[in-house]
Amino acid sequence: MAGRPDPPPAWSRTPGRDGRLIGRLRSSTDGVVVVSGPAGAGKSMLVDGWARGERHVRVVRVAPRHNSADTLRHDVLATVGAAPGPADPDADWWPERLARVLAAGPYTADRPCRLVLDGADTIADPEAQLVLQDLVERRPALLRLLVTTRHRSPSWIARGRACGLATTITADELRLQSADVRALVGHDLPELDGWALGVGLVAELGRRGAGPTIRDYLRSEVMGRVTTEVRHLLYAVSVAGATSPALAIHLTGNAAAGRLLAQFADTSQFATVADGPVFTLHPVLSAHLRDELAVEHWESSVALRRRHAEWLATHGRLDLSTRCYVELGDGGTARRSLLAHWQRCVLSGRPEVVHDALDTLPPDQLAPDPRTCVVAAMARIAAGDHRGWRRWIDVAAAAETTELEPGLPVGVAVAASRRLAEAVTSGTVTSGTVPSGTVPDRDADPPLHGLWMAISEVADGLALMWSGDGVAATARFRRAEVASRISGDQLALVHALAGLALTAARDGAPDTDLLADEAIAVADRLSPQCRWVVVNAHLALATAHLSAGAAQSARAAARTVLEVLEAFPDELEQRSRAAARDVLAALDRTAARREQRARDLSSREQRVLRALCGPLTLREIADELFVSHNTVKSQVRSIFRKLGVHDRAAAVAAARSWSTRER
Repeated sequence: MAGRPDPPPAWSRTPGRDGRLIGRLRSSTDGVVVVSGPAGAGKSMLVDGWARGERHVRVVRVAPRHNSADTLRHDVLATVGAAPGPADPDADWWPERLARVLAAGPYTADRPCRLVLDGADTIADPEAQLVLQDLVERRPALLRLLVTTRHRSPSWIARGRACGLATTITADELRLQSADVRALVGHDLPELDGWALGVGLVAELGRRGAGPTIRDYLRSEVMGRVTTEVRHLLYAVSVAGATSPALAIHLTGNAAAGRLLAQFADTSQFATVADGPVFTLHPVLSAHLRDELAVEHWESSVALRRRHAEWLATHGRLDLSTRCYVELGDGGTARRSLLAHWQRCVLSGRPEVVHDALDTLPPDQLAPDPRTCVVAAMARIAAGDHRGWRRWIDVAAAAETTELEPGLPVGVAVAASRRLAEAVTSGTVTSGTVPSGTVPDRDADPPLHGLWMAISEVADGLALMWSGDGVAATARFRRAEVASRISGDQLALVHALAGLALTAARDGAPDTDLLADEAIAVADRLSPQCRWVVVNAHLALATAHLSAGAAQSARAAARTVLEVLEAFPDELEQRSRAAARDVLAALDRTAARREQRARDLSSREQRVLRALCGPLTLREIADELFVSHNTVKSQVRSIFRKLGVHDRAAAVAAARSWSTRER
């Protein structure tokens, strides 16, 4: 095809892919087949391989001169056997002339003319595209049409495809599979993503030798066909890896970025657009653009990467943002960005993001700064790592007067953090509880706000709850709930709701289930590292079920507490662990007493108890056992007394629990 480089010989050695697709082309009964894929995907070689085994194949290699309706019509007619002559004065009738030419030729219904239009993406003239549309929608019966194009969804085929007149072999089907790549090269090449030209060049020239040829091909066949505006957008996308229209606009300042990127993806197929939408470059093109940007446009590359790092930080990807700054050699900005945005990640229950960001910082940017030490400590305690928290908080405490935030010294934050850590480990606060919104020396220290106020109230609430002061604990937890909802602190919100539920369960309040269920629902949105914060909600359910006599539900909830905490250090939630074990021990004692009482049941009482587990009334049970109604009533009262229960449902539950354990 004119204007396109000859493919390397290795392209002809992809028997797996070519065998599959050539077999599909030969067995197809569709009137129009479109082979659609990016430059270098092997479309022309596939068609040539198919054509060698077919009869009556006529090929039009589309060139720039065909970007004219008259020229395209003339060459199509000449290719299928029309005699030279003047152009048809009425272009609307040319499909009828094509049908007459085919009827006069050697074509039959069993052996139709197979016309190939190779490179139809070259045709951009609207009138020439109408010629292609005529070939699809007004195709003569003796014509089968095969078209190759770089466009994903050409406008001239859209209506024909919707009407079932055409089928498509897509770029995904043209991509070489891992087995095909290994057959050619001997190993996988994930960086090429099955791109036929790249795999063929590596097979022929090796990795090092193929690199320059691949770069030259991309420059001429892909980047040489786009405008400067689109080129700048693609540079930005290569820096980001994958981007949304909003990110592309942020990186380039181009309000039309989304439309231009979607158009590039559709016309080149060297990019994909997924739901979101998320725009992703082909890995081969992305690597080429990154290298070109770094070598030829260093200043632009640095500016783009800085804007990308800013975007990542403000959208919750603090780990990637910090890594980007560090790679640019700007550890100071990385640290400032971390201090500005860490709360969003930790409060939303994703402390691992902050862990990764801290691990990326150079050591000389981390430990000497007490502010980053506080951040590291808070990320550790959010993930339940009490030992890691202690190491970092001790380092931070050495510089108490440094401001962590405007108006908040590091020493105040350290004190609030210590009180929370004490409350979630031992269940006590050694400094004692204090009025809402302050730390112990409220005359000297500033009032707390946001996260710090929420965790201070949680600490006070937990200490008061475990000390037995339910009324005061409820007040603290309510303040913590309000503060956490305002600040967006999901961890403190779960703590507060779970504390309210456990306090309500201990007091026998009716809203235990509602509070516990809300806490569990919020906790389900947190990362697994933070799931420990919900244990008091499960403990509240265990306590409430135990009080209601629902032994199985109480046992399940208490076991959940221990199972969740099993993955965390023993220091964490010591009081909750002990309370869950107490619930299980109480259930075991109750079950043992009931089993002992069950052994005291006479054989007749055991028969009545078995009957109580069914749907029969007492009178029906008496009829089944051939005894009087009064006798059954007397035996039921005796059963209740011996089992220590007060109604039929409790007696049935006890009997079924014994049956389950025996099995």
